[in-house]
Amino acid sequence: MLREVKAKNPRTARILKAREPQLIEPPKKTLILHGTKCPQALDTVLKTFHSLTKPHSVLFHKKNENIHPFENLESMEFLANKNECPLVVFGSSNKKRPNCVTLARIFNSQLLDMCELLLLPSKGDNDIPPINELTMHVGLGLRPMMLFAGTPFEDPTSSSHAMLKTFFLDMFKGEETSAIDVEGLQYVLMVGAEEPRDDLAPVVHLRWYKVITKRSGHKLPRVELQEIGPKFDFKIGRMRAASADVMKTAMKQGKRPNVDMKTKKNIIVDTIGDKVGRVHLGKQDLSGLQTRKMKGLKRRAGVESDDDEEGEDEDMMSVDEISDDEESHKRARTQ
Repeated sequence: MLREVKAKNPRTARILKAREPQLIEPPKKTLILHGTKCPQALDTVLKTFHSLTKPHSVLFHKKNENIHPFENLESMEFLANKNECPLVVFGSSNKKRPNCVTLARIFNSQLLDMCELLLLPSKGDNDIPPINELTMHVGLGLRPMMLFAGTPFEDPTSSSHAMLKTFFLDMFKGEETSAIDVEGLQYVLMVGAEEPRDDLAPVVHLRWYKVITKRSGHKLPRVELQEIGPKFDFKIGRMRAASADVMKTAMKQGKRPNVDMKTKKNIIVDTIGDKVGRVHLGKQDLSGLQTRKMKGLKRRAGVESDDDEEGEDEDMMSVDEISDDEESHKRARTQ
């Protein structure tokens, strides 16, 4: 159950209103923490995540002895809420779970879901290369093109892979924009998943590639991928999924301003983007319609018609009748 916080003053009301669902959410910040023991291989993973999520990440270098994600959540939730970070990456190592990376999401000041990734040793040399060879020269604020390879990411029944996919998308997607400059697409993040087996835990591979464009002799350039940075292979460990009600509340979006969300009948948008509507009217009575009077419809001089001839005959008859009466009056007077 989600706790309801009521505002006691206007300042608290403004803070609660800023935390409400919005139409365009700001980029989520990531809090990166170290445990009591953090070997060099695990420290490389945390620093790599921090370098790729700048400036939307906070890295704590001090060791945290009181953080045990699956046992006690108070310290982790307190640090996440204090730094306004809904995403938490915690690295720790012990005898039972060596090189463990815990991914957690916070919603409404409480834990939403959590997953463990156990870092596997490399198949090659056991010696870890120096840090300067593992650094990735990526510009500040650049977003990667993300590729999720493997059938487990398309399987809706695989809850662990679906959780990892949404977590990596939240961590690396950055700000939402309507247009992207092609020059800003400089590297690719590939998350590969092996086929699940009954006897083995699922394994996830993380690889980074740099996008290189070369001349092709045509209008479009030839695109190649060059592998950069370290290679990480993880084994999925323990999980704690969110309940259906809490996840539904967390996925709620804000309303669009000045736009009616209800669908209107007989209104469509064509391919050009223009809004076209159909209006239904009743039967119109045209008997009382007032038409426009135009000079071109009047009788013009020099044009004879049947109506004009009839009118002239009537005028002649009236003139003749008047002339006969006048002659009879004159004759009576003379007599």
